[in-house]
Amino acid sequence: MSTPEYIAEINRATELIEQKQSRQSAFNLSLLKGLKIDYQKELNEDQLDAVTTISGPVLVIAGAGSGKTRVIVYRVAYLLEKGIDPQNILLLTFTRKAAEEMIARAEDLLGDKKAQNITGGTFHSFASSLLRRYSRLLGIAPNFTIIDQGDSDEIIDMMIGRTGAEDDGFPKKTQIREIITKSKNKNSSIRETVYGEFPKLIKYAEKIYAVSQQYDKYKMQNSLMDFDDLITNLRDYLRNNRWFLKAVQQKFSFIMVDEFQDTNAVQKDIVDLIGGWHQNIMVVGDDAQSIYAFRGANLENILVFPRDYPDCRVVKIEQNYRSSQKILEFTNSIIAKAVMGFKKKLYSVTIGEGSPQTKSFSSPEEEAEFIAAKIEELKHGIPCEEIAVLYRAGFHNQHLQIELLRRNIPFVVYGGLKFNERRHVRDFLSYLRVLHNSLDVIAWNRILRLIPGIGSKTADKIINHIKQHQGRIDFSPFEGSLFHSDLLILKEALESAHAEPVSRQIDVLKKYYVPILRRLERNHKTRSRDLDVIHNIGHSYSSDLDSFLSDLTMDPPGDAFRNKKSPVIDRNQEDAVILSTVHSAKGLEWDTVFVIHLLEGLFPSAQSLKSLFDIEEERRLFYVACTRAKKILFLTYPERFYTYREILNKPCRFLETE
Repeated sequence: MSTPEYIAEINRATELIEQKQSRQSAFNLSLLKGLKIDYQKELNEDQLDAVTTISGPVLVIAGAGSGKTRVIVYRVAYLLEKGIDPQNILLLTFTRKAAEEMIARAEDLLGDKKAQNITGGTFHSFASSLLRRYSRLLGIAPNFTIIDQGDSDEIIDMMIGRTGAEDDGFPKKTQIREIITKSKNKNSSIRETVYGEFPKLIKYAEKIYAVSQQYDKYKMQNSLMDFDDLITNLRDYLRNNRWFLKAVQQKFSFIMVDEFQDTNAVQKDIVDLIGGWHQNIMVVGDDAQSIYAFRGANLENILVFPRDYPDCRVVKIEQNYRSSQKILEFTNSIIAKAVMGFKKKLYSVTIGEGSPQTKSFSSPEEEAEFIAAKIEELKHGIPCEEIAVLYRAGFHNQHLQIELLRRNIPFVVYGGLKFNERRHVRDFLSYLRVLHNSLDVIAWNRILRLIPGIGSKTADKIINHIKQHQGRIDFSPFEGSLFHSDLLILKEALESAHAEPVSRQIDVLKKYYVPILRRLERNHKTRSRDLDVIHNIGHSYSSDLDSFLSDLTMDPPGDAFRNKKSPVIDRNQEDAVILSTVHSAKGLEWDTVFVIHLLEGLFPSAQSLKSLFDIEEERRLFYVACTRAKKILFLTYPERFYTYREILNKPCRFLETE
């Protein structure tokens, strides 16, 4: 199908929205009688419609700042007030924190603890929970280890060596992982993914396929699952095991999915399979904020929902509670030019400071000077934490960081290294992983190589010995070696921690690991604070090490715990300007927002300029950036930006609103 044909087909599907809305019956207010909460008072008309429609499929198109979270919270409360068993409710979100906050807010509304029995979390945590709970029925090990991207890269690197695929032009392990992930998330084969999205690697397609096969085989042999495995395995077991499907369908008769525009093909399959029997599915999202195609999100999922569920009720929520009307007029004009999507026009009763301001400068340095000077002016009236500077890519903030440091303006950077990507955090969690699964090869390899005198070959010998003894720790064959005493100290630490609560396990292993950290890192005192973060998180898990490791792997602490290289100047000052990529700013809001480096080739990115679909995603990304602003919005760009290939000097096309 050609691009124009595809767009036409999608737009025909979205036209069903207008038809459905015109035919829908009015809400019956008598349904609200005798309830604790005055829903009619607390919600606007569209929100009320979304909250109180609980039978059958519902699509809620919630514009930016329209109270999407409020709708989900009140709908949870409404379901419980209507007598729905909380154990039959499934709430799927894209962060664990979001689900926890929604459930906690519903509890506060109702004044009881019933909502605690709702199953809420991310697709990955939900998949992990189900696969472990039904492991016997599915024939899998219940204590499988969930591996993160770093672990995947290590395994893929080993598989490249085993398949003899190493040569000068063969793609790096990170790119192989990207291909494998895209293949799974888009329901396509490795070969189709390489030919369709990585044409420069076509000559390596067969070798890449061989590496992916070895990677999957290695994970299966060692009871490992990566993030993609969690959801693809869940989907496949639901498809192929009718007893499993029936059990899950009977348990979850009411499903809610947040940020549906960001789901991928596999996640949609899971929702369809579980909800296909009762069809009490509510999906909430905004096609105009679909910005994660690079990680497999499929915009089509939300656009064709009315076609897939012909009896669905459609609710549009267009009243915005965040931005001023002037800002909304600008953002409405941006998204109105999208080639496909639902028609919507956000409106607000909020009075702002005026229209968005577009400013150009002779150089990136001058752009940075203006922004820093404006921040100095603004911070006398609003907190620094209510000011954000957003950009398309991380390197776009370089000149601004220098200028902010020069002026002694405190700032934090979002979108950097994740908490559990730090080397010392990965090291420490590996000890806990070995406690959980003594056959975790990746974790053993990591902690053994921290012992002086143990390299990769020796680590392999020790690991093979442990595997031959079904995970029993016995280092006697290595008696007489220079490192044998260190192995015994490690064994003692693991055995001391074994039967303890999670927080105590962390204490025991921290006492063992801190001297190692001191030996390896000059800034060991700073890094040891991250171990305190792990300890604080562990307190809430009692003896459930399985859930602790799963949650920390799939949903690590956010930006508050990141190690900034150019962070808040005064460590005790929390009031700091936010510097963030647009992707990291999704779901957040600030009084004043600067969107910078708005040049063709920067925003939109150079990689997107050859594809209509990529340009449309850049449009949505710009829309998301601008809708983060509540009162003041600055749009800036240098007149020239020099790259190693060319001079960029054309203003961003999205600034043209006429």
